[in-house]
Amino acid sequence: MRSTFVKLFLCLVLGPGYATATPDIVDWPDVSGPYLGQKPPSDVPEIFAPNLISTDKSEIGSVFSPDHTEFYFTTWTTESGTKIMVTRRVDGIWLAPEVASFSNHRSDVDVAISNDGERIFFGTRRPRPGETEDRQDGFDIWYANRIAAGWSEEEFLGPVVNSGKSQVYPTVASNGTLYFQAVRKEGYGKADIYRSRLVDGIYQTPENLGPIVNSEHYEGDVYIAPDESYMIISIYGRNDDFGGGDLYVSFQDSENEWSPPKNLGPTINSNKRDFCPMVTPDGKYLFFSSKRLGVGDIFWVDASVIEALEGG
Repeated sequence: MRSTFVKLFLCLVLGPGYATATPDIVDWPDVSGPYLGQKPPSDVPEIFAPNLISTDKSEIGSVFSPDHTEFYFTTWTTESGTKIMVTRRVDGIWLAPEVASFSNHRSDVDVAISNDGERIFFGTRRPRPGETEDRQDGFDIWYANRIAAGWSEEEFLGPVVNSGKSQVYPTVASNGTLYFQAVRKEGYGKADIYRSRLVDGIYQTPENLGPIVNSEHYEGDVYIAPDESYMIISIYGRNDDFGGGDLYVSFQDSENEWSPPKNLGPTINSNKRDFCPMVTPDGKYLFFSSKRLGVGDIFWVDASVIEALEGG
């Protein structure tokens, strides 16, 4: 009951930039604590917030805001397509998830938030500025800026970053460098990992991370550590894949060279698709999506599983 009153107050005070379109959630309980009241996992993955976040629908691609007061994730249904949802922590209580104000197209996916919390990135097939048709063969990266009422109107990141057939699953280092998955003619395989450096507030021409990271296979969803010391990638098609696509980790050494991606192993990965990695801002937990139980759920595990593979 308290969360309902808080939500109504915020919508009235903050206006339409706060959130839009409440989904069909009944009797959302008062949920507190840094991780929606959930008991932290060990080094074995557990489903995150069952019946609250992870439900009988498809939930993928989760991320916490740097101040840990917002939790974003993507839902998918045949009727509505994909929508980016958000639950906010107000006075210690997490409110029922709502569709984020910037997610107003049926193809919106894959949220990333800048280190200062002032910009949010996402992937979408919506029409580019000046166009009327949705993108049919790929995604673009768009963004919104933090304003008093929540988020500004969403904006196209521009043709420099969005210069390939498809670019999606953005992730941001603390220095602003944007890493993402892209399909481009000069790529090594079905999809590669690229990065675009932020120089004087302008994103530069994307760089392919090269053949140590990328291959003839499908290098997909990528998470970059804030200090760029490692990244986690979802890769499909490798000989050591346990099935459907697995999570791999690559470390960057003092010479700025990336190590060959190493499979996170059968404790983390399953014989189904495992994807959408994210490490919480406090560095404690690895979140990822998996189809091991059906259409898609969000799992979490102690982040020490990453450190255990460094130098091994």
